[in-house]
Parts: sequence; structure tokens; C-alpha cells
Amino acid sequence: MRAGSLARRFIQSLPLALVLFIFWVIFTARFNWHHLLLGAVVSLLLSWLSFYLLAGRLDPHLNAHMALRFPVFAALLFWEIIKANWDVLKRIFAPSFPISPQIVEFDSYLESDIAKTVLANSITLTPGTVTIEIKGSKFFIHCLHDDFTEDPGSGTLQRMTAWLLQEGPPEMRRLR
Repeated sequence: MRAGSLARRFIQSLPLALVLFIFWVIFTARFNWHHLLLGAVVSLLLSWLSFYLLAGRLDPHLNAHMALRFPVFAALLFWEIIKANWDVLKRIFAPSFPISPQIVEFDSYLESDIAKTVLANSITLTPGTVTIEIKGSKFFIHCLHDDFTEDPGSGTLQRMTAWLLQEGPPEMRRLR
């Protein structure tokens, strides 16, 4: 293997190393020089090894820009999960809130498998909804009530996914 090829692979693995190092710092919560140095070395080695084993077959959507947008996406998804939990909790404890389970179908403008997977998992993580199946661009979702059917096709979660992975129509790549 040529030196230029090794250097290129090393440079291409740096965004993953940065993400791994951030997780290292968050999870260890140690800020002395030897813990930070160890975290940097481990992050670099793991990212290079991952890139070497995958032989550069990473999805093009998984890049440094996506890694920088991901914390915002995760925080917004967490907020959507909290709101949905509150709604489901109200439906459980207050009989005045109706429950009418149904399966909803919608077409997504997302094209890549990774974008569809992120959207399907985001929908499933949100209480009251479960992604049952994806066929091409059609999503089939089980919803607890009509209130949950407003968002899946054109709402917040799909826009958040489009923003995260920079996919879909430009006007839908906004968070609001």
C-alpha cells in the first residue's frame, strides 16, 4: 500500500475520530492531559481501523457536516420524544382523551436508505407511533390516535431527517 493512500485514508477517517473523541470526553468526564491523550489516540486508531475494514464504503451522507448537525438533531428528537410521551401519558390516565389505533401510509421525499432508516427509527422512538414497513418511498406507521397522523408524512421528523442528511427538496431541509 502506498504512503499517499495511507495518508488519504487517515485524513478521511478524521471526522469519525472527532466524533469518537467527543463521546470519549463526554463519557469519561476526565479532562487531564493523559486521559485526553489516551482518548485521542484510541479515537484515531478506532476510526482508522473502521475505515480500513470498511475499505471506504461509508455512506456519503455520513460526513463531517452530518456529524456537526447530529447533536442538534438528537436534542430536537429528544424534545419530540418528551412531547409524545406526555401525550401518551395523558391518554393513559385521562379517559377523555380518545385512543383510536390505525395504520397510516405516507410517501416520503427521502431517497437514501440511511435517511429512510433514520426517519423510521425516529418515528418508532416517538411514543404512540411505530414504523411497520417501508416499501420504496411508502412508509406504513401504526399510530395510537389521529393526532399522531399529522406529523409522519410532512412534519417535523421528516424535515429534521432531511436537514440532518441534507436530502430531499431544499425547502424541506429546514428545521422550521
